[in-house]
Amino acid sequence: MSKLIPDYVFESIYDITPQLLRENHVRSVLIDLDGTMASHKAALPPDSLAPFVRALRDAGMKVLVFSNNRAARVEKFCAALGVDFISRAGKPFSGGFQRAAERLGVPLSQTAVVGDQIFTDVFGGNRVGALTCYVQTLDRRFFWVNVRYQLERGFIERGRRRMEARARHD
Repeated sequence: MSKLIPDYVFESIYDITPQLLRENHVRSVLIDLDGTMASHKAALPPDSLAPFVRALRDAGMKVLVFSNNRAARVEKFCAALGVDFISRAGKPFSGGFQRAAERLGVPLSQTAVVGDQIFTDVFGGNRVGALTCYVQTLDRRFFWVNVRYQLERGFIERGRRRMEARARHD
């Protein structure tokens, strides 16, 4: 069950700072698209996303959009943002994570996985030894997403407590 608990819990991706990632020896970031970077209904990235990605890159981190969605959807979104991607990543299985690490040339132990789903992003990231950052989904108003959240919330709360305990010891 511990593989379902995120290392960090944030309200949004914009709360994740390059400094926090550097302190955790992160050199690359795999970011989920739907519900994390934008709603699954948004064809293009919001204006606030490019400065966030630029800040990560300016801090020396490699950024890759890592999505289970189809190539056509991910490619259009990423082209507008100017970032590389892997679609149909197969999260939570390790194969896609390994492909991402090879493409970026950074070991998974120095990679952060950022996403809005415990059973794909967090579980997969923890299984391969990456730092996991759960963010509140942007799609909570959709019925099935809210149902999923109800199943995940215990793990999210445990991740929040783990993060707070770590902050007290630092």
